[in-house]
Amino acid sequence: PEHVKAALIQAVKDDFNEYSPSEGLPELRDAICEKEKKVGDIDVLPENVIVSNGVSEGIQMVLAALIDAGSEILVPGPAYPPYISYTEFFGGKAVLYRTIEEDSWQPDLDDVRAKISDSTRALVVINPNNPCGALYDKKVVKALTDVAGEYGIPVISDEIYNQLAYDELVSTAKVANDVPVIGLNGFSKVYLMTGWRLGYVFFTGQDEKLLEELRENITKE
Repeated sequence: PEHVKAALIQAVKDDFNEYSPSEGLPELRDAICEKEKKVGDIDVLPENVIVSNGVSEGIQMVLAALIDAGSEILVPGPAYPPYISYTEFFGGKAVLYRTIEEDSWQPDLDDVRAKISDSTRALVVINPNNPCGALYDKKVVKALTDVAGEYGIPVISDEIYNQLAYDELVSTAKVANDVPVIGLNGFSKVYLMTGWRLGYVFFTGQDEKLLEELRENITKE
């Protein structure tokens, strides 16, 4: 967008080239909170936002904080490959839960439930889905978060395509109630800024102990 390019040009002219805080510029984190409120109607605090080098680095940092040897992450199958490769890199196992091709690649909730174990550390929801393009409605997203809440695991919600849908936008954190949600989003797709490598991670939910541990460990990665 023209206003984005103009802002970059002006920043260069103003010699705005120094290192930023590792969590991201405060004004950017504030703006991300405003955007999440406007787009998803969710309340995110700036201290619960971490700016990343694209969503891929966000995925890497989150999984590094969650995974120990033998840990499992539930991922929709077919899956976006980094969820598998990063999980395995950190000594864990990516467990694919079934999505139903005959039902426009909607998740099989029974299969999700059947594959949760004592080693499960998080449930990944990608909506709109990559690579299948499936769009989950509010009922489906709520059901997925309910399952995660039942077993006491957080939801990793990949929302990088969330403004590229014609149907009603569903924010995972909005329907999750008190279930901890680790959101992943960025500017690459909606704003055609793939080469800028700018993404972010945000945290919502009532489990402050878990979220604080995640924030601390992610910022260490």
